[in-house]
Amino acid sequence: MGLHRRHHGSSPGTATMCLLHRERVRILIIFGWRVVFFTLTRGVFHCPDCGGDRDYRRRQGRNFFTLFFIPVIPLTKAGGEFVECDTCHGRWNPGVLNVPTTAQLAQMPAMLLRMAVAQVLRSGDYTNPAARSRAVAVVQQAGEAGYDDAALNADLGRPFDEVRVEMARAASALAPEARESILRAAAEIALADGPLSVSEEETLSAVGADLELTRVQVTGVVSLARQESGH
Repeated sequence: MGLHRRHHGSSPGTATMCLLHRERVRILIIFGWRVVFFTLTRGVFHCPDCGGDRDYRRRQGRNFFTLFFIPVIPLTKAGGEFVECDTCHGRWNPGVLNVPTTAQLAQMPAMLLRMAVAQVLRSGDYTNPAARSRAVAVVQQAGEAGYDDAALNADLGRPFDEVRVEMARAASALAPEARESILRAAAEIALADGPLSVSEEETLSAVGADLELTRVQVTGVVSLARQESGH
């Protein structure tokens, strides 16, 4: 004979107990299910609760069948991915990783300047020595002391569509004045070898839009650069 007993109302993390009695042999089986979390990636992010840069783990839960409280059989995924702060253990949707960290913010002006300068230079005569020299000097003055002609060539080789996506994502973190300064520097480099070509004007307009500047702002910035260059 056998006896099967199940405790109703137990939570997902509570095991179910079975008691079997057969020929004076009793077997106690404890089984159930639980959620086990796995770390997918690690990194640094800006924690909304801590208010600063913190280490994080990007995690995903999965339901497991347990035997004697040990997860043995993986079942379905439990919810979506989430980001967990290693310090406060707060949890957020992965979209929180789009917020720049303090270190990224510090590097952002120079990064955006590099992308803007390269795209505008490429739309004109990117072999012009004066324009290239000016481009390298401007980026170095922005904080990248190691920037050189080889780095400029690498930036020139990046697809424009890829660069535009990065610029649009990063631009909102900067003040309007900083974004205008980046466009101004790009315009001055484009003017280093003479008047703007149609292609250079179109690229400056596209870069200005990616920097989240209005058409009026773009026109004003480019006009000032023209006046100073005499072109």
